[in-house]
Amino acid sequence: MELDSHDPLDDIVRELLLERTRGLDGPRLAAFIDGWGSLMRLLGHTRLLLPGAPDELTLAFEAAVRRVRDSQERVLDD
Repeated sequence: MELDSHDPLDDIVRELLLERTRGLDGPRLAAFIDGWGSLMRLLGHTRLLLPGAPDELTLAFEAAVRRVRDSQERVLDD
């Protein structure tokens, strides 16, 4: 992907990660961030989430998780 091209996934991640946290007090914000991080760590355990799945499926799932993580980095860097 070119540096100046826009990934539409960034819009979704921005909404889910940043826009939904506006107005949250400290404890709720901390809980949201903790939950997001826990979900991302869970999604990193592809073989446990998809036991016995064909390699093509696990590779596609891992690629999708990588895209979300990459998008998260871009959104947080903005």
